[in-house]
Amino acid sequence: MTKKQTPLTLELFEEVLMPRIDEKFDNLEQKLGDKINHLPTKEQYYKREDKTMSELKKLREEVTVVNHQYRRTNARVDTIDLHLGISTVDL
Repeated sequence: MTKKQTPLTLELFEEVLMPRIDEKFDNLEQKLGDKINHLPTKEQYYKREDKTMSELKKLREEVTVVNHQYRRTNARVDTIDLHLGISTVDL
């Protein structure tokens, strides 16, 4: 037993399918709106990024200072080891 297919006309499309399509789009717009509301504003985003970038800059400066201090200390220890005749190869 086969069903008889109804031809799709513009009137039938507007009457039957358009309300369902509109409902789907409305639901989609509502869901998207709910998700977008959780995003930060431009000002909030830029403020957070500025804070992050300033922290990164401070860390880079700190690493530079610590590396310099390490090199100075290491050179000093090497000089002392050389003066005392201590070999650090075996350590």
